[in-house]
Amino acid sequence: MQDPPTSKEAVVLKLLSEGDTMLCLDARHQGVRVPPQHANNHALQLILNLNFPQPIDVTAEGVSVNLSFGGRRFACYIPMEAVWAVFHPDTMQGMMWPDSMPAAVKADFAARQQAPPPPAALPQPSTPPAAAAKTSQPRGRLRPVAGASKKNADEEDDDEEGPQPPRQRGHLRIVK
Repeated sequence: MQDPPTSKEAVVLKLLSEGDTMLCLDARHQGVRVPPQHANNHALQLILNLNFPQPIDVTAEGVSVNLSFGGRRFACYIPMEAVWAVFHPDTMQGMMWPDSMPAAVKADFAARQQAPPPPAALPQPSTPPAAAAKTSQPRGRLRPVAGASKKNADEEDDDEEGPQPPRQRGHLRIVK
């Protein structure tokens, strides 16, 4: 098995060849060109795909691409020094470069790594099959809510469904 690519350019190109690619970057870094409303974001995330109508130019120096922000096109340039993680948004497979991470992102990442895992869901007591058939009623996810506000409908959903299972973490690899 061959080693995965480690240069940012190689990782971006490999992930782009597989589909959607999420770039995590520090938009405050010198040379980054993004819309002004995102220019101070230390954890800006941009999704790229080779199927975009505009070409994507990936070099060792950076990524040039026209992206749409709120329906308006903007010619973006992201120097590779500003990129601190690249991954596939669906599978969460990708790489991180801690040396390129802003201090705030490193601190948040470290806190998440040291946090205790969420408590496991307690097993539900089992009911005999005959009793379960008599007492259980199918609970549909969709139901008519005529006259109810969206807020009330959301509150009812939360009460019926109970706690949601914890979201699974991604599989980013730290490269030093």
